[in-house]
Amino acid sequence: MAEKKLALVVGANRGIGLGVVKEFLAKGWDVVATARKPAEATELNALAAASPGRVTVTKLEMNNPDDHDALAAALAGKTVDIALINAGVSGPGHRSANQATEAEIGALMYTNALAPIRIARGVAPHVKTGSGVIAFTSSVMGSVAVNPGGHELYRASKAALNSLARGLWGELAGRHLTLLSMHPGWVRTDMGGQSAAVSVEDSARGMVTVMLAQQGKHHHVYIDYLGKEIPW
Repeated sequence: MAEKKLALVVGANRGIGLGVVKEFLAKGWDVVATARKPAEATELNALAAASPGRVTVTKLEMNNPDDHDALAAALAGKTVDIALINAGVSGPGHRSANQATEAEIGALMYTNALAPIRIARGVAPHVKTGSGVIAFTSSVMGSVAVNPGGHELYRASKAALNSLARGLWGELAGRHLTLLSMHPGWVRTDMGGQSAAVSVEDSARGMVTVMLAQQGKHHHVYIDYLGKEIPW
């Protein structure tokens, strides 16, 4: 009998995260899926009900450190093959460094950069040595090399996530894990809007394909959902 595989998907109640859960289930994997308000995660709960014993829905508020610690504790005794830390907010509508307040920057940076790293640090001891993957939903907008301007606050938050992920990579040296900073494409989600170029289904399918292909690579790479590397 083939060994059962386990994926952790953070931010799984809608959009890309929910799409990734569906892809893993279709491939026969079990999934631990987080939602801010599990009782209101209707589609995720329906997936769990339709796949008895294969989907565990757990509460995780990105900005609540107690929830970060509770997630790590809930993984005790489990081995995670792939963990996707999926989170992102667009930030203040004005998008301007000149107009941004301290509170706005703090909220944006915590959600988009600090919380994902804190969660990954807690999850890492449970990720399978050798073939395990920790992936972050980043964005091409986090690239310093490819930056035509605009959306400067969101860009800064994703660049910060990439930088923190590289630091985590150094911290985990010797574990023989793979870290991915992933651009999911411009996706038709609540954030991306309906004019976006990529469907949730295509993005999720691509991300899962890339994460599976990257198992055992033992590097940290900035990559998109089609497997193309992005300049840092």
